[in-house]
Amino acid sequence: MKFRGIGAILLLAGILAAQQKKLAPDFTVTTIDGSKVTLSELKGKVVILDFWATWCPPCRMEIPGFVELKKKYGKKIEIIGISVDRSVDPVKEFYKKNKINYPVAMATRDILESYNSIYRLQYIPTTFIIDRDGYIYDIKVGFASKSEFEKSILKLLSDEKK
Repeated sequence: MKFRGIGAILLLAGILAAQQKKLAPDFTVTTIDGSKVTLSELKGKVVILDFWATWCPPCRMEIPGFVELKKKYGKKIEIIGISVDRSVDPVKEFYKKNKINYPVAMATRDILESYNSIYRLQYIPTTFIIDRDGYIYDIKVGFASKSEFEKSILKLLSDEKK
């Protein structure tokens, strides 16, 4: 009988631990156009942090959806593209050609290590959806549709700020 009670407590503790939100690691990046973006300065907005590359077909497929979402939700959200390309030149070319309307930066060792500590960044695209308080709401690995991202955005925008 004692073991059942202890087992139930351990199970409940495991469930509660799994439900704890993780604070997204803060960072400052320099975008490909030279401006600075700091995550902690974006509190109050839903943030989509997308690790991608120009040579990655699923990454390229997601970008038109991100452009549309940024147009639709404007200042309520921020999308930040973190390119893992080795050179900035193809990123700048891709940025212009695809009329990307959100900040894009090159991956730095610091941001890769910070986000790798939360979720092992093995694949791209890997996209972190961060709530208005700076906590990670969801992580998408691989291609996700515009509608999948929009569901998360709508949920997070409709949640009352606590």
